[in-house]
Amino acid sequence: MATLQKLRNAGPLLIIFVGLALLAFVAGDALRIFQTPQGSQSVGSVNNEELSAVDFQQMYEEQSNVYKLVRNGNTLSEYELNRIKDEVWNTYIQYQVIKTEADKLGLTVTAAELIDIAKKGEHPIFRQFPIFNNEQGKFDFDILSNFLAQYEENKHDINFVQQSQPFYECWKFMEKSIMQSALIQKYYTLLSNSFVSNPVVAQNAYNSNNETYDVELKVYPYNAIADSTITVNNSELNKAYDEIKETYRQMFESRSIKYVSHKVTPSAKDREELKSELAAYADSLRAGDEDYATMARISNSTVPYSVLAWAKDAYPEEVQLQLESAKENEVVGPMYNQSDDSYTVYKYMGKETVADSILYRTLFISSESAERTAAMTDSIMSILKKRGSDFKQVATDLGQAQSDSLWLTSAMYEGYPMIGDNLEYAKALLNGKKGEYNVLALENEASKIIYQVIDRKNPETKYNVFVIKRVSEFSKETYDEAYNNFSQFVASCNNIEDLQKNAEEYNYRVMTANDLYNNTYGIANIAGTREAVRWLFSQAEAGQVSPLYECGNSDNLLVIALNNVNEKGYASKEQLNAITRAKAMNEKKAEKIMAEIKGKNFDELSSIAAVKSDNVKRISFTAPAYISSTSTSEPAICAAVTKLQPGEVSAPVKGTAGVYVLKLTAKNSKGGEFNATSEETTLKTNAQRVASQTFMRDLIEKANVEDNRYLYF
Repeated sequence: MATLQKLRNAGPLLIIFVGLALLAFVAGDALRIFQTPQGSQSVGSVNNEELSAVDFQQMYEEQSNVYKLVRNGNTLSEYELNRIKDEVWNTYIQYQVIKTEADKLGLTVTAAELIDIAKKGEHPIFRQFPIFNNEQGKFDFDILSNFLAQYEENKHDINFVQQSQPFYECWKFMEKSIMQSALIQKYYTLLSNSFVSNPVVAQNAYNSNNETYDVELKVYPYNAIADSTITVNNSELNKAYDEIKETYRQMFESRSIKYVSHKVTPSAKDREELKSELAAYADSLRAGDEDYATMARISNSTVPYSVLAWAKDAYPEEVQLQLESAKENEVVGPMYNQSDDSYTVYKYMGKETVADSILYRTLFISSESAERTAAMTDSIMSILKKRGSDFKQVATDLGQAQSDSLWLTSAMYEGYPMIGDNLEYAKALLNGKKGEYNVLALENEASKIIYQVIDRKNPETKYNVFVIKRVSEFSKETYDEAYNNFSQFVASCNNIEDLQKNAEEYNYRVMTANDLYNNTYGIANIAGTREAVRWLFSQAEAGQVSPLYECGNSDNLLVIALNNVNEKGYASKEQLNAITRAKAMNEKKAEKIMAEIKGKNFDELSSIAAVKSDNVKRISFTAPAYISSTSTSEPAICAAVTKLQPGEVSAPVKGTAGVYVLKLTAKNSKGGEFNATSEETTLKTNAQRVASQTFMRDLIEKANVEDNRYLYF
């Protein structure tokens, strides 16, 4: 049972300050149960193999539970839940597409390989989920092995299983993740080792990297020719489209929408009522009411109440600005803060000098009864006093060596609500006499803490201030009025044209959002829009207007209209019309320019009014040349310049922003000797890097992935 106890002791024994820190990081609703729609039971498919909603939910809950175990938290924020959903889905896709290819090649990961990976303890998942770490913070295979042996030995013991099951499930999740990532790594290693080079290619690469070119150039910009003088036909537009469409190919279907979003805000009346409410609290404070804990609770203050003194910067900014000049027992407010639309009242009660950092050590004593705990505590206190400073050995004997010493800093309690055991623990450490052993009784009478303050550092001025701060909120009356107005607007919109036409009349603004995918969690960065996404992808037809959606933090009204369906694959000619037309027109302009400059030598080109002169140095084949006169990078120049000798003039070069004529003024060498082996290695490494960035995308595209998660949650 010692190993299980070690796992329990992975965090601070009281979980006091870690628990407080979690408040800043773990929030939100409890894990939501998926609402399975009628009909399909699949959340998606990969290589035509469907993933059921039940299986996906199981994977999702498994990973969520692991995160909660590691963080000692019972809830996760909406952002964290959404991130986990995507992690689970993306991991599933990647593994499935690799497994399909690996099965063809006979690649597998054995149990022996898993053990070898675990023994090395270097896999990233051990850092991500430090459940089986030793006191040095590193994964310890022996701790894992002992735990698994204990689990197998006691798996029929209900109490043991209840305590150890979360740790066991965490390991099973880690085990599966290691097996999957190891298979992916095997496939990638096989793929990367298929890239080779040769001396000829290496020599060309060396020359390209080693040689740079200085040029004088003349450029005839396309924008010097008016678009109105150029006409393009369908054949030319089609050619331009075929040349660029690969750049605009998308792997998944998306939607473009028009939408109107209205965020409900407090009215002037709402703010005035809040001000009056806080004025009443200020009057109570001036009348001598000192029941601060109750007042903080019933006022719903956003600043938690604490009897502990805080540093200046732990208080709201509007309070900080007045602390130096504040008088003892002075009550100030209500003060309005426009930056966060809030009102604040505070009572200043004085200041004191408190150590910002306290080094301490503790022993946690617990048993089946208060009497037993008291006896154990007395015995341990007696041993500590006899042994003097030999605290570490006593802690080791109790299996609590990790409690040798800890730091309490003001950041661990300032800004947090401190009540019960947490408050008493902090007060004891802040006020405890240096070097003395003391006992702290806890609310659970069967538990006590022996503590010793070892050192205090960084004494600072801290302030005792009671603060009530409230951010303005809209009333039900204000919300109902906003809802009724928005509802009338939505009712007036039968199609997307109505939406755009009527918005101005109702004083709303129509916005556009392009390329929305069905895994979008927040339309226009608004939380809680999954119902709107579900409507958009499962019901909406082009031009149709949605129902009214209440979203955000219950403060946002939203209506959307489907503008366009962007099919999987190449963007349509209509979508790329502006780009293809511009490209086709530039092609025609290039032809016109070349005809105009034909027969003119390099110097004669300057006689043309539209032509600009420029100089560019250190052009290389591997780095696009940036032309300042056209504010454009021109890869075509990099290729053309390598064919020239010093003093030689190029033929006209058709670029992105104009037609260029180049005159090579210098050819430079960086120096250094050619090393075929080194150059080949570099080429191979570069090819592997490019492959690593693209191979997964290509496999996923080939796998015909279908994502229907939006139908379920």
